[in-house]
Amino acid sequence: MNKPLIGICTDHVVHFPHPSLDRSYLKLYPSYVHAVLKAGGTPLVIPIVDNVEDIRPLLSLVRGVVMIGSDDYPSEWYGKPTLPTDKPCTPQRAAFDRPFARLLYEETRLPVLAVCGGMQLAGIHSGGALIQDLPNKGVEHRAATDGTRTHGVEVAPGSLLARVTGATALTVNTLHHQAVERTGPRLKATAWAPDGVIEAVEWTDHPFRIGLQWHPERMPEDAAMQKLWRAFVDAARG
Repeated sequence: MNKPLIGICTDHVVHFPHPSLDRSYLKLYPSYVHAVLKAGGTPLVIPIVDNVEDIRPLLSLVRGVVMIGSDDYPSEWYGKPTLPTDKPCTPQRAAFDRPFARLLYEETRLPVLAVCGGMQLAGIHSGGALIQDLPNKGVEHRAATDGTRTHGVEVAPGSLLARVTGATALTVNTLHHQAVERTGPRLKATAWAPDGVIEAVEWTDHPFRIGLQWHPERMPEDAAMQKLWRAFVDAARG
């Protein structure tokens, strides 16, 4: 069977923030790798680099891209002031992710699965905005102390997400404090939490680009999430 190369982005972590002794590192949770492998793909790690042009050749090799979760992107990107509740990603990640998203979404036709912060970045890139700190309106979106909090999600009938999972109602994990508030014209919301928070978005100009607020890679035994990962890899294979 053809096992398409699936690019997976990375996070940047400052380990020892001394100006003359850089001990920062790139991080990728194995659960992303395992999800791609289980779905029939071959993972290829995409590192954070100073110049996104150095990554361009990788995008000619891979057949799909997973945009992983992140800490908060700069609020000035979507026209809002910084809040005390903001938990910023590192400047290195911010400096890479935005031009990488531009390269990916504007100059390729690759299938994309954008997870949590990846979905939020897609929302920003499309011209939308984020809710900077989710209020508790009957649904607690932040992770529980053991990381296992869940809630229900209503999926739009006929959406890509509904088609590939075979469901219009899902139970998903939740461990975030920001969310897409509104999308730009290239995106549409296709799933919602009970409090109305957008939980999934899809591109209106591409057959398989989807963003999820939750972490499907952390639900390896969930049948619907297995179908989602397989559909993504199949889209890359096609």
